[in-house]
This record gives sequence, structure tokens and C-alpha cells, in this order.
Amino acid sequence: MFDFPHSIVQNAKFQIKVLLFIFTTTLYPNYLPKINLQIFLPISVIMHPMRWNIKSTQALTSNSKESFIDLLLSNRGISSKDKELFLNPPKIFSMLKDLPKDFRVNAKKAKELILQAISKNQPIVIHGDYDADGICATAILLTTIRNELGYKNCFAFIPNRFEHGYGLSIKSIDASHKNLKKEIGKFDKVLLITVDTGITSVEETLYAKKIGFDVIITDHHQKPETLPEYDCLVWCDEVVGSGVAWILSKVLGSKNPKDLALVALATVTDLQPLFRYNRSIVKEGLEILNTNPPTGIKILAQVAGKNSSEITTYDLGWVFGPRLNATGRIGSADDALLLLLENDETKALEHAKKLNQLNVDRQDKTMEMYDLATEISSKELPRVIISAHSDYHEGIIGLVAAKLVQKHYRPAMVLSINGELAKGSVRSVTGVDIIEFLRKMGDLFENVGGHPMAAGFTIKTTKIDELRKRTAKLAAEFILDIFLEPELTVDLKVSLSDVKPEFVKKINMLKPFGVGNPAPLFVAQGLGIVGFDKVGKDGSHLTLQLISEGKVYKAIYFGNGALAGELKLGNTIDIVFAPELNLFKGKEYLNIVIKDIQKADSRKL
Repeated sequence: MFDFPHSIVQNAKFQIKVLLFIFTTTLYPNYLPKINLQIFLPISVIMHPMRWNIKSTQALTSNSKESFIDLLLSNRGISSKDKELFLNPPKIFSMLKDLPKDFRVNAKKAKELILQAISKNQPIVIHGDYDADGICATAILLTTIRNELGYKNCFAFIPNRFEHGYGLSIKSIDASHKNLKKEIGKFDKVLLITVDTGITSVEETLYAKKIGFDVIITDHHQKPETLPEYDCLVWCDEVVGSGVAWILSKVLGSKNPKDLALVALATVTDLQPLFRYNRSIVKEGLEILNTNPPTGIKILAQVAGKNSSEITTYDLGWVFGPRLNATGRIGSADDALLLLLENDETKALEHAKKLNQLNVDRQDKTMEMYDLATEISSKELPRVIISAHSDYHEGIIGLVAAKLVQKHYRPAMVLSINGELAKGSVRSVTGVDIIEFLRKMGDLFENVGGHPMAAGFTIKTTKIDELRKRTAKLAAEFILDIFLEPELTVDLKVSLSDVKPEFVKKINMLKPFGVGNPAPLFVAQGLGIVGFDKVGKDGSHLTLQLISEGKVYKAIYFGNGALAGELKLGNTIDIVFAPELNLFKGKEYLNIVIKDIQKADSRKL
């Protein structure tokens, strides 16, 4: 889901340049421990003239400083009566009693079926999925049954994207059945427990029951009109698949405190809004990750270069998540599962190194495909970009589609052609419900699914030209110009003189940041440029010295070194920025991290 170029991270000369930069500026004295991880955060605003949507146009004044937290909460839809609950979320365990009654009843029923299977010595198969949520969910339930309940006749199965397809499939059921025969020989009944999948598997569950499986489905995806055949359904859409598995593990009596760290990781990588249950999960999960993390995650952090500073939601989404997901994208997700199950640090190190290398390979493949896709798309720029090629790797097309959206800010379809069929992955922009868009052409596809911002489909290769034509026609009617103009949501206007350590500490009360609760952004206007320079590898980043109210401030604009050619000393600009507070040798430093720049006389507010 999140990427940063490994070639830059691993370039020793670049690291030396960064070190020199750090020692010659007082603004970024401790950026080195974070440089691998933070400077490559994609900033879509650098590619487009952004419209700034300032939620509060009243400048911050001395009278409003004490209430600006309320303003930030209001911008996020948090009312004053919910303020305390948001800033100090309750422990997740205390919230479980508030889950829907049918969910709690079915979780207890699932427990009875699991204990019944154990008493009869029936094999149990935990069937997961190959993304981070599915892998974490599998690890949670497998360790609960095998390690805490002490039942060794329990096995995990994670489908291979290229052999079995997505989720619970007839191929994956047959493969898990075959694996059981190899492991234990003859058996009569099997208990199949799905995690993070199964809610739409009508034909598949019928097949599973036909060949001797009892079926417990645990899932969080949206229910279809027709539910599958099951013995028990443990479903809740207020948490991710790992959250459902974790709650079931608690019903089974699990005492493992570290599993919540995996649920937090899955919640962030699955892009869930960080409210209510999810906020408590991520907040508590981060506490575990920063004090007593699972062995596999601890070692993965070290291999990824995350050795000292605090683990945040950024790391869950941009460091750990991509490495877990890389296994399922270009290989077998079993490698990621083995890492999460491992308690021996030496063995975990080997698994972590393998995941890290797979992520490097995935990054290389993504950039190769992106370069090819860019060549194709640059010939013309329709309202919906469509790029199809037989050289595209099926496991990477979604990432390439996301990069095309980031560059051009319009929906993108990327298709991997394989003989008579092609698989497509689609990413969209705010305002364009891409699954609704695709379903208007539903007769073209062998299958199609997804949600408003991302979707996937299979199509006959012979129909790709028709897809292009109908997409162009439909886009002209369906996609308004305003949807293709990127917007940057900003909390309020401030003066740089207001941005002090106390200001940032108040902002940090809103952590953890994520979907639904983004890190606050601010506008500062009428800043004079008194200096600027390019830094980093190939001058890819821009530092600025800005004067406001007679005082000079230092700022950095990552990924925008080329902008130096457009700036002149004495220019007056407005900026959107995020303030960051860092510690170095016991002293606090403020970082002004720019997200967008506009000339003061041409800003689009």
C-alpha cells in the first residue's frame, strides 16, 4: 500500500550528504534516524495546482490559542461532548461489551465449535488472506489455538495470489485439504475457520461442506445479499479482520498482550478510520510496539532501519505494512506469517531479511512498470487513464495505478494481460465512485469488485479496446472537472510566531493520526524568501529560509528540489505546512515541513 525508493534509502553517499546537512543546520538536528522513513511520504500536492480548503479562515490569535484543539476536533467531526472520549479513549477490552449482541453471541458459539473440534481431535484449518490484515489475523488465531490452548492439530493456510486467487476459493480449499492429508494422513471431519475473508464465498462454502468441512466464517467485509453456507458467522464491520480474530481469541481465553500490536498494524494498513474501537486499538497497539513488541515486528523494525525513534502510525503504514504485503504481491505470504509466528530472534532475523529483500524487489518491479505505464499514459491524458501490457506483474498493478493517480490526479486502470484474460486494478480520486463507475459497464467484465476508491476486475483481452471506448464516453458524463482538481484540506491560518513547542504538543494530543484523523495542516501567509537551497540526492529536496514579522524560519519541502529554479529571493509566498517537534541531545527543535507552496498573489483559496 505504501512505498519509498529503496535505492535512495540504501545509498551510502546520500546518507553522508544528509549527515553533513544535519550538522550544518539547527532545524533538523535529529532527522538522520528518521531519514529512511519519512522523507519519501508521497505528497500529491507537488504535482498539481492545489486548491486549499481552509476549514477555519479566522487566523489564530492570542484569544483563540486555548481553544484551537476544539477547533481541530471540530474539523474532524468530533463534537465537544465527545472530546474527552476522543482525547482519552477507553481501553479496548472495556469496549467489547458494547459490540453488537449477535456478534458477541456468535463469537461464543464459535468458541464452542472450536472446543468441540479439539475434544474430537478434528484438524482445524485457519484460512487467511495474503494481505497484512489477513496475515496478522491468521497469526493471532493460530497462536491462540496452538500455543495457548495447546492444540497442535491446527494449521494455517494462506492462498497464493497466482495459484489460488483471492480469498476463499475452491482452489484454496482443495489445496488446504491436500496439505492436511500430507500433515496428518486420514481424517473425517475438518473445522475450517476463515479470517478476513469468506463473507461472499457462497459457492466455495457449499463446496467445502460437501467435502467434509465445518465452516466458521470470521470477516469484516460488507455482507452480500446472499450469505454463504456456514456453521457460524462471526462478523463485524467496526474492526478489521484481525480485530475480529483478536476478539475471538479473547473469547477463547487468550492472555497474549502482544497480539493487539498486530491488530493495530492491520487497522492502519487496511486504511480504517481511527475512531471508536479502532482508535483504542491503534493507541494501545502503539504502546505495545514501543515497549514490548512481538519478536517478528521488533526484528523487522531493525532490518528496516527503525532502530531508535518512536514507532508511529506512519511506520505501521509505510514501513511494516509494505514488507508484509510484498510477500503476497510477488511470492508467498507464508514468509510473512512465519515472521509473525517466530519467537526466536535469530530465526526471525532470517525471515525479516527475506521480507525486506522481497520489498526491495517489489519496489524495483513497481518502478519498472510505472516507467512503462508513464510512457503509455503520457501520449494522451484522458479523464480515466488506462494502461494495459503483458509485461505488467499482476501483484503490482494496484501500486502502479496508485502512482499514476498521484502523478496525474485522475482515476487510473492498470491491466496485466495474460493470454485470453487480463486482470485490472483501479484507483480513484475523491468524488469518483470507481466501483459504481465500473458497474455501469458490468457486462464487459468476467468479474468485478471493490469500493469507491479502489477496485479490481477480470476482463477478456479482446474487450480491452471496448473498455477504453466506453470508459472515455462514460467519463465525459460521469466525472466532473472539479473531481480532477486536487484539494488540500487545511485546518486554519497561523503565524509562524505561534508555532512553538507548546503548540505542537497540543497538536500531538490528537495522536494517533490516520484515516479520518489526519495530522493537522496549517497555512502561513505573506512569507518572504530570504534564502533557499537544494539538498539530498540529486538536489531532490528544497530548504528555505523564510522571514515573517522580522524573524527568519527554516523549512523543508521534500521532493521539490526542482522548485528552486522557479523561486527568487524576495518572493512572497504562502505555505501549507505541518509542524514537527524533535528531540536532539535533550533539546527540542521545531521542523516546518512544507506540503504546498503558492505565490502570495496567485493562491487558490
